[in-house]
Amino acid sequence: MINRSLGRPLVGCLIFMILLLFLIPNYDRAASTIIPSQPASSQNDAPPIGSVPAPATTPSIPAARDEIPNILHFVYVLADPSADLVFQFKHYLSLYAASHYWKPDKIYLHTNAREEALSRARAGSSGKWGRLVFDVPGVVVNSVAVPTHANNGQEIKNIEHKSDFVRVKTVADIGGIYIDFDVYALRDIKLLRATGFKAIAGRQYEGKINSGVFMGVKDSKMVRLWIEGMHDRYTGGWTIHSNDVLTRVAEKLTSEPGEVLIMEQNAFAPGSWYEEDELDLWMPHDDVPSNLANRTQGDALPSFHEQTFDTWAPKDKDDGPDWARDWSSSYMLHAFGPRFVPNREKYPKITPRYVLERRSNFARAVYPIAKEMYDKGLIEFDD
Repeated sequence: MINRSLGRPLVGCLIFMILLLFLIPNYDRAASTIIPSQPASSQNDAPPIGSVPAPATTPSIPAARDEIPNILHFVYVLADPSADLVFQFKHYLSLYAASHYWKPDKIYLHTNAREEALSRARAGSSGKWGRLVFDVPGVVVNSVAVPTHANNGQEIKNIEHKSDFVRVKTVADIGGIYIDFDVYALRDIKLLRATGFKAIAGRQYEGKINSGVFMGVKDSKMVRLWIEGMHDRYTGGWTIHSNDVLTRVAEKLTSEPGEVLIMEQNAFAPGSWYEEDELDLWMPHDDVPSNLANRTQGDALPSFHEQTFDTWAPKDKDDGPDWARDWSSSYMLHAFGPRFVPNREKYPKITPRYVLERRSNFARAVYPIAKEMYDKGLIEFDD
């Protein structure tokens, strides 16, 4: 017969072991749950620039993942469809960088240009850069009808606004990645496309979501609702139908599992359109020698590689001069041109020489692509 004083501890031990059998599996599941960061719920509560906003809700990433197709979209809308399709070096640099880093399955150029204008561009009659744009593997022209009115009856007058409506519809119809011609890829985005989110966008200065870079699966909810909203809200205001509507839609959808991932500002649009940022991005610095000093056309150019961050150091000797920006946290650089700043004529033109000299933050960011172009004989110092 078991002593009662010993029985009580034995019963307690048995109960404790049974509880462990139920608690341990639940602990494992909780430890493996992934909670994505969420943006602020309203524009008035936008997070500080460069910060990752705290979660407003805690949706989990869905088990079945949709990969955003590796299809790249550019839009070039002409006021006169029979006019020349004129490209500059900066446009070719944008397209070439995305082609190099992302290796898209297809690169769509959506345009209303007539076949005669396209033929002139392909042949180089409209300039060297047009011919090189069409020489990039995978470039396909898609002829589009450019809208004249929004569904609310408002006339769409600005050519930039016509482009806005075309870009959103093409990503809804096909899926893929849209970027403006002033966006420059800095690294691959395959891991972003494969996260399982159906749409991805990023914040810009002052917290709104930037409409110059976005991606999604075909007919994603974010892009579909954006189309509805832009037609409903269009007034002719500069960003009411674009950034404003996109911000409201994307922030609302972050509460739905897997619908939208909003990246912090540094990811896609690390600068701004204000003078301080424009000067920091574009202006050459005389305190460093030109990378082309004592070199002539045909000479080999040096390579500059990002340093791996394996051990802590306040600043590495290879990080460059004090004014040099660190682009490590950026997948792309939306390089806003100095169109809204005083004395904009003082800003340098984007030419092969300007980039290859590597004396500005913009030039340092895109130099690897320009160097590859140079090595392949696609560009010369004085083009």
